[in-house]
Amino acid sequence: MSKHHRVRLVTVLAIALLLLTVSSLAVGADNGAKRVGLVIRYSDGSVHTEVVTVPAEATTFEVLQAAHIDLVWSDSGFGPAVCKIGPDGCPADNCFCDPTHFWGYWHLNADGTDWEVSGVGVGGYTPNDGAVEGFAWTGFDANYNPLVKPPVYTFDELLAMAHPPAQIPEPATLLLLGGGLAGLAGYVRRRARAA
Repeated sequence: MSKHHRVRLVTVLAIALLLLTVSSLAVGADNGAKRVGLVIRYSDGSVHTEVVTVPAEATTFEVLQAAHIDLVWSDSGFGPAVCKIGPDGCPADNCFCDPTHFWGYWHLNADGTDWEVSGVGVGGYTPNDGAVEGFAWTGFDANYNPLVKPPVYTFDELLAMAHPPAQIPEPATLLLLGGGLAGLAGYVRRRARAA
C-alpha cells in the first residue's frame, strides 16, 4: 500500500470515528428505557431523591431495586411487599413487625402539586417515563390512611438535583475532537513520509 493510500485510509477512519461518536451521543438515553423519579422520606425527616433509569416496562418495584438505596422486601403471595428502606422498617422474615407503621406509597399527580395514594402495590404498578413515585415511613389513621407524605418534587426538580445527564457535545467540543483527529492524521502522514 502506498503512502498516499495509507494517509487517505487514516483520514477516512478518523472521519468515520468522529461521525460514530457524534451519532452515538445523539441517540441519547432512549433505547427502550425510561426515567422515574423517587422521593423517599425516612422517619427522621431526611429525604432521599433520585432519578432511576430502568427498562420501559419496569414496575415501581423494579425502580426501587435499581435505586441507590438499601431495600428489604418480601414476597407476600400478592406480589412484593416493601419491608424496609434504609434504616426504617422490618426484616424480610417479619415484614410487618411494626403494627403502627408501614411504607406508604404514592404517585405524584399530573399537576405535580400533590401525592395520590397508590391503589396497588409496587409490583402491580408500571410508572410512565417522567413519573415520580413517593414513599414515606408513616403511621395511619382509623381508616388506614397514611399520616405522613414525602415532600413534593416534580420530575424536572429531581433532574435538576441529580447529576446532569450526558449532553450532546456543543460545536466547540466537536471542533476540538475533530482537530485532535486531524492532528492524528497529520502525525500518521509525517511518519509515512519519514518511512
